Amino acid sequence: MPEIILNRAVRADFADIARLHAASWRSAYSNHLPRSYLESRVEDDLNALWAGCKIGKDDIVLLARDRASQALLGFISVWCRPRPFIDHLHCDPSNTGRGIGGLLLRESFYHLDKNGYQDVYLTVLVGNDRARRFYLRKGAEPDKVSREWIFQYPVDVETLKWTNIGNQL
Repeated sequence: MPEIILNRAVRADFADIARLHAASWRSAYSNHLPRSYLESRVEDDLNALWAGCKIGKDDIVLLARDRASQALLGFISVWCRPRPFIDHLHCDPSNTGRGIGGLLLRESFYHLDKNGYQDVYLTVLVGNDRARRFYLRKGAEPDKVSREWIFQYPVDVETLKWTNIGNQL
């Protein structure tokens, strides 16, 4: 396994983030979003999303990179507006199962706790059982199921939440 370094994202990282984000969606969301969308438009949509992204002072966008090659292996984004929400946690599909997601999640919890936040939540696509199992192993508790939109596509999502994140460290 490569030696991993974590650092905060800056605007210059957004194109790399969008590429990894699209690769992750193509792998993990192939049963949730139309194949034609994942093959043709997803990268453009995610490039636009990240190009318009503004990171607030309490927000957390962390990158996991291979120390030697500087290749982007994964990222997490947590928006604290006002309640912390993990919007994205994605790893390069060829590097899943190597502890990168857990490392990013734990480091985000550390920063949230340090800034006085006790709770955080995310949504996971209903049927994305691998991701759901990962979050439950990391201490998340199921909450509710609702309908959301990923760009123009409706999806059912389950909210998972952590309370007292300081206890997760």
